[in-house]
Amino acid sequence: MNIFKPDVVIAIGGGSVMDAAKAMRLFYENPEMSFEEAYQKFLDIRKRVVRFPKINGVQLVCIPTTSGTGSEVSPIAIISDAKTGIKHTLCDYALTPDVSIVDDQFVQTLPKRLIAWSGFESLGHAIESYVSTMATDFTRGWSLEAIKTIFANLKKSYDGDLDARKQMHDAATIAGMAYSNAFLGLEHSIAHTVGSTFDIPSGVSDAIALPQVIRFNSKRPEKLAMWPHYSVYRAESDYADIARAIGLTGSSDDELVEKLVQKIIDLAESVGIKMAYKGYGVDKAEFDKKVDELAVEAYGDQNTVTNPSAPLISQIVQLMKDCYEGKGIVDNK
Repeated sequence: MNIFKPDVVIAIGGGSVMDAAKAMRLFYENPEMSFEEAYQKFLDIRKRVVRFPKINGVQLVCIPTTSGTGSEVSPIAIISDAKTGIKHTLCDYALTPDVSIVDDQFVQTLPKRLIAWSGFESLGHAIESYVSTMATDFTRGWSLEAIKTIFANLKKSYDGDLDARKQMHDAATIAGMAYSNAFLGLEHSIAHTVGSTFDIPSGVSDAIALPQVIRFNSKRPEKLAMWPHYSVYRAESDYADIARAIGLTGSSDDELVEKLVQKIIDLAESVGIKMAYKGYGVDKAEFDKKVDELAVEAYGDQNTVTNPSAPLISQIVQLMKDCYEGKGIVDNK
């Protein structure tokens, strides 16, 4: 880029390609900015110590070729530190692409496993943004539309239905619009840390963590998240609303939440996802050795800030262990 001096950068590919392009443009236009500065944490993206320069003289065009990350519309880039392997979240509206081209021709021949993995990544985005402490009436509309579309189309898309693949491609971008404004939660914090450490595909790690985190968030929290956009804890009723929106019925919010969890598990297994980290060759002794350190890393992940229940590190350790074993999922089979 320094040699060519581009006017436009076109990123065509999955989330990693688009995130890399965002970082390239940022550091090309702002060579004085360090990587360490760029991943500093914050409570509110609009009120922070480290501010990104907003030059953007180079136009960024993003064209997704998977249906999962939503990176084509997001102000977020997930960049792995080559030295430590830790995934860092760079987040600022200066990173948002100028143009997104969401064309389903690029996903019509995706391998089935990528349909499944990317589908669960977008489902995680949609559900977590719906219950985020920064969710609003505006973002929940996007989240819910994406959730309904994914439940209706993921299995059909996996089985080769081309119209369903178009619907899934649109849903991934809609979910990206939701989390770009409401952000995410603890499921993604766990998925980022465990997935990058043990080389588990992002959508698989999302699928495994999602039921465990939903069950955790649906209980009355020990510690409330800071600065939620509501005065009464509402995660349980939010999950119940999602369940109703996809046609589930129940006599209580508790029952609806558990039916939602089971619906997620059934969908994951129908597209070939094993719902425990141990099912992906993660060594038990190695996992036990690293889990405390991983929990600290997940606690500091940017996504944890907007989780509806502020977790203790010890609770994250237990959630990670539950994800490893597939607690309440594998045991019930």
